[in-house]
Amino acid sequence: LPPNSPIEKAFENADVLIAASIPGPNVIKKEWISKMNKDAIVFALANPVPEIWPYEAKKAGAKIVATGRSDFPNQINNSLVFPAVFRGVLDVRAKTISDEMAIAAAYEIARFAEEKGLREDYIVPTMEEWEVYPRVAAAVAVKAVEQGFARKTTTYKEELQNATEIILLSRKKLETILEKNLIKDPLSK
Repeated sequence: LPPNSPIEKAFENADVLIAASIPGPNVIKKEWISKMNKDAIVFALANPVPEIWPYEAKKAGAKIVATGRSDFPNQINNSLVFPAVFRGVLDVRAKTISDEMAIAAAYEIARFAEEKGLREDYIVPTMEEWEVYPRVAAAVAVKAVEQGFARKTTTYKEELQNATEIILLSRKKLETILEKNLIKDPLSK
Protein backbone atom coordinates (compact mmCIF):
# COMPACT_ATOMS: atom_id res chain seq x y z
CA LEU A 1 0.00 0.00 0.00
CA PRO A 2 1.18 3.54 -0.64
CA PRO A 3 2.03 5.56 2.48
CA ASN A 4 -0.96 7.07 4.28
CA SER A 5 -3.43 4.69 2.59
CA PRO A 6 -6.42 3.85 4.74
CA ILE A 7 -6.07 0.43 6.39
CA GLU A 8 -9.26 -0.85 4.81
CA LYS A 9 -7.51 -0.78 1.41
CA ALA A 10 -5.34 -3.69 2.60
CA PHE A 11 -8.45 -5.84 2.94
CA GLU A 12 -9.57 -5.45 -0.67
CA ASN A 13 -9.33 -8.82 -2.45
CA ALA A 14 -7.25 -10.33 0.36
CA ASP A 15 -7.51 -14.06 1.05
CA VAL A 16 -6.01 -14.10 4.54
CA LEU A 17 -5.79 -11.75 7.50
CA ILE A 18 -3.44 -12.48 10.38
CA ALA A 19 -3.87 -9.91 13.14
CA ALA A 20 -2.12 -9.92 16.48
CA SER A 21 -2.60 -6.31 17.46
CA ILE A 22 -4.63 -4.76 20.25
CA PRO A 23 -7.61 -6.31 22.00
CA GLY A 24 -10.98 -5.59 20.45
CA PRO A 25 -13.69 -5.83 19.64
CA ASN A 26 -14.09 -3.56 16.61
CA VAL A 27 -10.37 -3.05 16.01
CA ILE A 28 -11.08 -4.78 12.71
CA LYS A 29 -14.36 -3.67 11.20
CA LYS A 30 -16.92 -6.01 9.65
CA GLU A 31 -16.95 -3.76 6.60
CA TRP A 32 -13.23 -4.42 6.06
CA ILE A 33 -13.72 -8.20 6.21
CA SER A 34 -16.53 -7.89 3.65
CA LYS A 35 -13.96 -6.41 1.20
CA MET A 36 -11.90 -9.61 1.34
CA ASN A 37 -12.22 -12.37 -1.24
CA LYS A 38 -14.93 -15.01 -0.94
CA ASP A 39 -14.13 -17.68 1.68
CA ALA A 40 -11.45 -15.56 3.35
CA ILE A 41 -9.46 -16.76 6.36
CA VAL A 42 -9.25 -14.48 9.42
CA PHE A 43 -6.89 -14.95 12.35
CA ALA A 44 -7.87 -12.39 15.00
CA LEU A 45 -5.38 -13.29 17.71
CA ALA A 46 -5.44 -10.42 20.23
CA ASN A 47 -6.18 -11.46 23.81
CA PRO A 48 -8.27 -11.40 25.87
CA VAL A 49 -10.67 -10.08 23.21
CA PRO A 50 -10.00 -10.67 19.50
CA GLU A 51 -9.83 -7.71 17.14
CA ILE A 52 -13.20 -8.84 15.74
CA TRP A 53 -15.62 -11.37 17.17
CA PRO A 54 -15.52 -14.63 15.18
CA TYR A 55 -19.28 -14.58 14.51
CA GLU A 56 -18.99 -11.04 13.13
CA ALA A 57 -16.10 -12.02 10.84
CA LYS A 58 -18.14 -15.01 9.61
CA LYS A 59 -21.20 -12.86 9.06
CA ALA A 60 -19.04 -10.45 7.04
CA GLY A 61 -17.93 -13.29 4.73
CA ALA A 62 -14.96 -15.05 6.33
CA LYS A 63 -15.09 -18.83 5.92
CA ILE A 64 -12.51 -19.77 8.57
CA VAL A 65 -11.90 -17.75 11.71
CA ALA A 66 -9.32 -18.40 14.42
CA THR A 67 -8.65 -16.54 17.65
CA GLY A 68 -6.36 -16.92 20.64
CA ARG A 69 -9.25 -17.98 22.87
CA SER A 70 -10.23 -21.46 23.96
CA ASP A 71 -13.94 -20.64 24.07
CA PHE A 72 -14.04 -20.23 20.28
CA PRO A 73 -13.14 -22.82 17.64
CA ASN A 74 -9.63 -22.78 16.16
CA GLN A 75 -7.64 -21.51 19.11
CA ILE A 76 -4.19 -20.45 17.97
CA ASN A 77 -2.01 -20.63 21.06
CA ASN A 78 1.73 -20.98 21.55
CA SER A 79 1.01 -23.56 24.27
CA LEU A 80 0.17 -25.97 21.46
CA VAL A 81 3.80 -25.76 20.32
CA PHE A 82 6.23 -24.90 23.09
CA PRO A 83 5.94 -27.84 25.50
CA ALA A 84 6.45 -30.35 22.70
CA VAL A 85 9.25 -28.42 21.03
CA PHE A 86 11.11 -28.25 24.33
CA ARG A 87 10.43 -31.95 24.99
CA GLY A 88 12.01 -32.89 21.65
CA VAL A 89 14.95 -30.51 22.09
CA LEU A 90 15.68 -31.67 25.64
CA ASP A 91 15.37 -35.35 24.82
CA VAL A 92 18.13 -35.16 22.17
CA ARG A 93 20.07 -32.50 24.07
CA ALA A 94 19.98 -30.17 21.08
CA LYS A 95 22.35 -27.19 21.06
CA THR A 96 19.76 -24.85 19.56
CA ILE A 97 16.27 -24.58 18.16
CA SER A 98 16.38 -23.89 14.44
CA ASP A 99 13.73 -22.47 12.15
CA GLU A 100 13.58 -25.89 10.50
CA MET A 101 12.78 -27.50 13.84
CA ALA A 102 9.94 -25.04 14.39
CA ILE A 103 8.67 -25.73 10.86
CA ALA A 104 8.81 -29.49 11.55
CA ALA A 105 6.63 -28.85 14.61
CA ALA A 106 4.14 -26.87 12.53
CA TYR A 107 3.91 -29.60 9.90
CA GLU A 108 3.33 -32.25 12.57
CA ILE A 109 0.54 -30.17 14.11
CA ALA A 110 -1.02 -29.76 10.67
CA ARG A 111 -0.77 -33.52 9.95
CA PHE A 112 -2.46 -34.29 13.26
CA ALA A 113 -5.35 -31.94 12.44
CA GLU A 114 -5.64 -33.35 8.91
CA GLU A 115 -5.83 -36.89 10.25
CA LYS A 116 -8.61 -35.86 12.65
CA GLY A 117 -10.51 -34.23 9.79
CA LEU A 118 -10.21 -30.57 8.88
CA ARG A 119 -13.38 -28.49 9.08
CA GLU A 120 -14.12 -24.79 9.21
CA ASP A 121 -14.24 -25.04 13.00
CA TYR A 122 -11.22 -27.37 13.33
CA ILE A 123 -8.00 -26.31 11.60
CA VAL A 124 -5.61 -27.03 14.51
CA PRO A 125 -5.73 -29.49 17.39
CA THR A 126 -7.03 -28.29 20.71
CA MET A 127 -4.67 -28.13 23.65
CA GLU A 128 -6.67 -30.94 25.27
CA GLU A 129 -5.62 -33.32 22.47
CA TRP A 130 -2.45 -34.31 24.30
CA GLU A 131 -1.58 -36.97 21.70
CA VAL A 132 -0.25 -34.24 19.42
CA TYR A 133 2.52 -33.30 21.86
CA PRO A 134 4.61 -36.51 21.60
CA ARG A 135 4.31 -36.35 17.82
CA VAL A 136 5.59 -32.78 17.74
CA ALA A 137 8.41 -33.70 20.14
CA ALA A 138 9.39 -36.58 17.84
CA ALA A 139 9.34 -34.40 14.73
CA VAL A 140 11.50 -31.76 16.43
CA ALA A 141 13.94 -34.31 17.86
CA VAL A 142 14.42 -35.99 14.48
CA LYS A 143 14.96 -32.64 12.75
CA ALA A 144 17.58 -31.71 15.37
CA VAL A 145 19.36 -35.01 14.67
CA GLU A 146 19.16 -34.45 10.89
CA GLN A 147 20.61 -30.95 11.25
CA GLY A 148 23.48 -32.07 13.48
CA PHE A 149 22.27 -30.09 16.51
CA ALA A 150 21.53 -33.13 18.67
CA ARG A 151 24.02 -34.54 21.14
CA LYS A 152 21.97 -37.75 21.27
CA THR A 153 20.43 -39.53 18.30
CA THR A 154 16.96 -40.98 18.05
CA THR A 155 14.38 -42.02 15.52
CA TYR A 156 10.86 -40.68 15.19
CA LYS A 157 9.47 -43.93 16.58
CA GLU A 158 11.85 -43.96 19.57
CA GLU A 159 11.15 -40.32 20.45
CA LEU A 160 7.41 -40.78 19.98
CA GLN A 161 7.47 -43.64 22.48
CA ASN A 162 9.75 -41.76 24.91
CA ALA A 163 7.74 -38.52 24.81
CA THR A 164 4.45 -40.41 25.11
CA GLU A 165 5.69 -42.23 28.23
CA ILE A 166 6.93 -38.98 29.83
CA ILE A 167 3.71 -37.11 29.06
CA LEU A 168 1.48 -39.97 30.23
CA LEU A 169 3.46 -40.22 33.48
CA SER A 170 3.07 -36.48 34.07
CA ARG A 171 -0.65 -36.67 33.37
CA LYS A 172 -1.00 -39.63 35.76
CA LYS A 173 0.89 -37.77 38.51
CA LEU A 174 -1.36 -34.73 38.10
CA GLU A 175 -4.44 -36.92 38.17
CA THR A 176 -3.25 -38.56 41.42
CA ILE A 177 -2.45 -35.20 43.03
CA LEU A 178 -5.92 -33.93 42.14
CA GLU A 179 -7.62 -37.13 43.36
CA LYS A 180 -5.84 -36.87 46.72
CA ASN A 181 -6.80 -33.18 46.94
CA LEU A 182 -3.17 -32.15 47.35
CA ILE A 183 -3.94 -29.27 45.03
CA LYS A 184 -7.27 -27.86 44.00
CA ASP A 185 -8.45 -28.44 40.44
CA PRO A 186 -8.38 -24.99 38.84
CA LEU A 187 -11.32 -25.99 36.62
CA SER A 188 -13.59 -26.95 39.51
CA LYS A 189 -15.96 -24.41 40.92
